[in-house]
Amino acid sequence: MDQILLFLISSLALTLMPGPDILFVLNQSLENKKSGLLISIGLCCGLIVHTLILVFGLSVFIETNEYIIDYLKYFGTVYLFYLAYDELNTKFKQSSKPNNANLFLRGLYMNLVNPKVLLFFIAYFPNFLFSETLSISIQFLILGLIFISQALIVFSSVSIASNKLILFLKIDTANHRLSYFKALVFCVIGLSILFY
Repeated sequence: MDQILLFLISSLALTLMPGPDILFVLNQSLENKKSGLLISIGLCCGLIVHTLILVFGLSVFIETNEYIIDYLKYFGTVYLFYLAYDELNTKFKQSSKPNNANLFLRGLYMNLVNPKVLLFFIAYFPNFLFSETLSISIQFLILGLIFISQALIVFSSVSIASNKLILFLKIDTANHRLSYFKALVFCVIGLSILFY
């Protein structure tokens, strides 16, 4: 039980640290909290995939095939640069914002193409195995559910708080400067994935 509690505390601390996922949620929550919440759900669904990779023992295959990580890294960077371009293009064309499904998928893709998350799961979870009677797969599943639950709470809270801050500061979300800022953040996240 102590091991699980330690896992929860350390997971909360790591999730709260400024990283690509938190920046992504903040960036998408600037205009409305619903966007940030849908992004958060998408990100956490990506965590489900990473958990299942551990549960089914696929991490060994990934560790022995480094090109998979490289592929994710380059694809993730290109994807983030595309989002930066799309952010500016959408504003200038005055077209509609991404729909709910697009926002969810954006969060899901962001998590799946970030090799840092996958490598983190592979390196981090084995340190918190807590039972000699349960199978390792079941323990990974339990740890994954704990991590996903706290991540959803943190991401959702960050989304709501950042949107409330925007409203409090009375920042005009229709201003083109905000689009430039959001595009810049996408590029920064992309570069952080490329040079991890």
